[in-house]
Amino acid sequence: MANQDGYFQSDQTDGRELRHALLFRLLGYLRPYWVGLLFLLVLMLASAFLEVLPSEFTLRLIDHHLAKGTMTGSAPLVVAFLGFLLLGFAVQTARYVLLAWVGQRAMLDLRMELFAHLMRRSTHFFHRNPVGRLMTRVTSDVQNLNEMFSSGFVAIVGDALSLLAIVLWMFTKHAGLAAVALGIMPFLLVATEVFRRRAGDAFRETQGRYAAIQAYLQEQLSGMSLVQLNAQEARARGQFGELNRSYLEAFLKTIFAYAVFFPVVEFITSATLAALIFYGGIKLQAGALTWGLLFAFIQQSGRFFRPIRELAERYNVMQTAMASSERIFKLLDNQESIREAADPKPAVFEGEIRFEAVSFAYEEGGRKVVQELSGAIPKGKRIAVVGHTGAGKSTLINLLMRFYDVAGGRITVDGVDLRDLELKGLRHLFGLVLQDVFIFSGTLEENIVLGRELDAARIRGVLAQSQLQSLVERLPDGLQTQVGERGQKLSAGERQLVAFARMLYQEPAILLLDEATANIDSETEARIQAVVEHVSHRMTTFTIAHRLSTIKDADEIWVMDQGRIIERGTHDELIVQGGHYAKLVRLQFAEEEAA
Repeated sequence: MANQDGYFQSDQTDGRELRHALLFRLLGYLRPYWVGLLFLLVLMLASAFLEVLPSEFTLRLIDHHLAKGTMTGSAPLVVAFLGFLLLGFAVQTARYVLLAWVGQRAMLDLRMELFAHLMRRSTHFFHRNPVGRLMTRVTSDVQNLNEMFSSGFVAIVGDALSLLAIVLWMFTKHAGLAAVALGIMPFLLVATEVFRRRAGDAFRETQGRYAAIQAYLQEQLSGMSLVQLNAQEARARGQFGELNRSYLEAFLKTIFAYAVFFPVVEFITSATLAALIFYGGIKLQAGALTWGLLFAFIQQSGRFFRPIRELAERYNVMQTAMASSERIFKLLDNQESIREAADPKPAVFEGEIRFEAVSFAYEEGGRKVVQELSGAIPKGKRIAVVGHTGAGKSTLINLLMRFYDVAGGRITVDGVDLRDLELKGLRHLFGLVLQDVFIFSGTLEENIVLGRELDAARIRGVLAQSQLQSLVERLPDGLQTQVGERGQKLSAGERQLVAFARMLYQEPAILLLDEATANIDSETEARIQAVVEHVSHRMTTFTIAHRLSTIKDADEIWVMDQGRIIERGTHDELIVQGGHYAKLVRLQFAEEEAA
């Protein structure tokens, strides 16, 4: 369970950040809609005023008519009563519609900010954060904040205004009854504070464990074929069961808090009602109180305790939102990105790319996967890199693309440090084809163009160069064929050809191949090699090679071991040397002959 525990612990909120600071930051997203909020405040004030009117009508109807045994002349009062009820309905409807509009607009802005923020994070950031967790931030966590604005924070403000209106009405009508109705408040405040503390801790734990379930579920579903292949269904069910049970245990703590709080509030409400009736009875006997006023007070006491009874639900919403906001702002405060120079230079490749004593480790203080590496990639040349797994080959591509920055030394393009070049322009120089090709859901054409300007003539040329034309002709809808999620309707070799077509459509200056033919059949490999041969004569090529037969014609081969270049030269020169490369060639050819 170490992996899941990692998800759980890293997703917990500590609750130490000041709530008012979080609220102040959240309210910043409402600032652009201040006109709507101002109108919403007017509606809430009107709603608070309308909250006390029913009791005023009750008082007048009982004392002026029912107490006298006649309804004569009560028609205007009844009509006014119904009119104000309809007005209250209209005000409440407008309030909820406006609140939903403001809240949704604010959350739209927040979701866009989160997505844009994620687009700027470094590769290392995504390696350390599960996709399921990041998806939770942009979707359910933002939705929790919307619930807070619609059912939590603004509702509490509305309830506070209503309570203020009720208290003022009570004291203006009868200070003694008002004192009795509010005398129970200290007990209610104590009960609420105890509930807040217990429920708050339990709820933060619940949210953290729920996020752990989501992260684990996303990982297992993404790797379902591997789970089934290795008959790990029972193990996965067991681990999911442990996560589920830990979530249940945390959730039961919140349920217990609610189970105690609700009866306490009901008891206090009933005690207040009994106190009002007892006190009112004494005053009635003394002639110091009317029946209408007593009934009006009983009616208003029910309205007074209604939002308090709903406090648990509102507190639930607020706690969810606070936990979500802590996680969202923790993500927004993460500045782990590849920094661009203050005054970046345009990326132009006319001469050569040079590694100058480059060193790099993926973790600070960790093992160096590249050590004091130097070498040049001249324009128009074909450079290949070979070596055992873990030698640091693919890391060179990560450094060239500035997915990571070097820890020591530097990499230059025409003598200019990569870190001084415009990042977007730098990456536009490269066309990257990986061993594991990512295909987006959508059409084949969309996966080749990738949002660039569509050029029909260019598409036709790319299809011919990448030898993808035969596939397009076989597909039912040609380029408009839906390829499915992650390109599941295409074979591994077809996905590789799509990656080459995508790269060619980009028209890069430098082609980067990271073991692009490692997982495909010999026929497709031959087709891809033909593509590489065709484009490499007009394009600089930097190849990470697994099959050594594909790099015999390279202008220079770098042999890497433990992050260093231990040999370099052409294929023939390295064979003559009889060193590490020659040994690799003999071993691979022996394996192929045995197969």
